[in-house]
Amino acid sequence: MSNAKKVKDVMVKITDYPHIPYWLSVRDAISMIHSTYGETPGTKEPPTVLVFDEKYQLQGMLTVHNLLMGIEPRFLRKDEKSPYQGIDCDDPASLSVLAEGTFSEKCKEESRKPVSEVMTRIKAEVDANASVSKAAFIMLHAGVDLIPVMDGKKIAGVLRISDVFIELTGIVLD
Repeated sequence: MSNAKKVKDVMVKITDYPHIPYWLSVRDAISMIHSTYGETPGTKEPPTVLVFDEKYQLQGMLTVHNLLMGIEPRFLRKDEKSPYQGIDCDDPASLSVLAEGTFSEKCKEESRKPVSEVMTRIKAEVDANASVSKAAFIMLHAGVDLIPVMDGKKIAGVLRISDVFIELTGIVLD
């Protein structure tokens, strides 16, 4: 097996990958992920959704982590001024606020904001004609599990770390 395989040979085409507009609410994004990926944990790769603007320009990515951080009530954030600021995660008594109805209501309130407020901006991209090994290098050094694949200035697809793993570990196993 040669490691000269091109990114375009293993990428997921953009038309086959879930994507949403930047103005969609966090709640709507959560609903879309539930319908696309199902509700059974551990059955599929953790979802990452691409976020585009009205000109179909890639703006960022939305992960489960982004969504959970996005619905976290402001009063739990250390950067917000509130009586709950700096809750100690190791102190069970201070976590009692999480069991109260306030938490659920505040999560729903936070879910109304647009995904553009919680998405991760693009850290790196790779050319469709680059080798899979080059893509692996870029992904590892950028610390990303998914990278946009560009064909000139246009997005052609995405490359997932799992696809890179399969391709490159095949070299080791041959």
